[in-house]
Amino acid sequence: MAPTPPGQRETSCQSLEDLGAWLASRDFGRLEDDALPMLLLAVHGRDFTRDFREEFATEDDWAPALERTARAVGRAFDFLREDAGIPYLALVPRPDALPLLCRFFHLHPQPPAASRVRLSHWLWRHALFDTGRSLPDAGALALLTPDADASVRALLHRLGSPPPRGWERYSQPGMAGLASVADRVEANALLALKPRHLLTGAVLEPVPLLENQGAVAFLPLFPPPLSGGAPPPGPGSDLLLTLANQVFHPVLAPGRSLLGLVRTGVTPPVVFPSHALGPDALAALRQGDGAAFLALRRDGLVTHMRAFIQARTGADTEADVPIPEE
Repeated sequence: MAPTPPGQRETSCQSLEDLGAWLASRDFGRLEDDALPMLLLAVHGRDFTRDFREEFATEDDWAPALERTARAVGRAFDFLREDAGIPYLALVPRPDALPLLCRFFHLHPQPPAASRVRLSHWLWRHALFDTGRSLPDAGALALLTPDADASVRALLHRLGSPPPRGWERYSQPGMAGLASVADRVEANALLALKPRHLLTGAVLEPVPLLENQGAVAFLPLFPPPLSGGAPPPGPGSDLLLTLANQVFHPVLAPGRSLLGLVRTGVTPPVVFPSHALGPDALAALRQGDGAAFLALRRDGLVTHMRAFIQARTGADTEADVPIPEE
């Protein structure tokens, strides 16, 4: 086996279990076991929708294949974190994009910066606007060629341009979480604000908090209605089960509440913008008007969500160059 390039960690993967453990050590989350053979196939340009035993013979030398897969998936993780602004694997809006990303970074270990930007736009457009298309199939691998820029433009061309003002369909806040595409988009939008701890003011690290709390890291400010029950009557109650009533934060010790910290002025002022808590919303809260607080915070979050989606998809800035006819 060739020596590991400078700056590249040696993976020493001898099995799919080793591969999964090595990728989990990168502090980006753990892949499901059934995803590993699919990514191994995609990295090598094979039909990742088939059983990998039909694509790889038992006598094949697994070590080089696992090594190539580890490096490609590791680069894809770095791209997701550094370019696409997604801090944790469980927050990838549509995980079905992972096979194509891993194949791309196998072919292009260090793609040009402009290609990385467009690839990030493709990832987010695929998540938000590609609602009528089925899961990416193995045929899409053929779009990925030795030319990085042409590969990304081909992916964007296949996807098509974003619909006019299409992002507005996704900019009404539901609830952040990990379960659906919309939940994960809203979770990423909250994390893009770089949330801070309400007591200390320190910027919160998403990975350990999500590892420890999962979706519970998106906590309610006002207690939500009981599971299965109707929201309590009163103005603003319909917003209790939306993003307007959530913050990304560790669970506090008994006797403390997030709402109490915000109300009492204990929280450092630098913290409030990191949770989309504007001055008018805070004033309404401190005057005891919970309904106005939720409505004002919702309005601020709608503005943030629209800007977030536009920036992530490049909907306002990128004019895709048509692929020339051959």
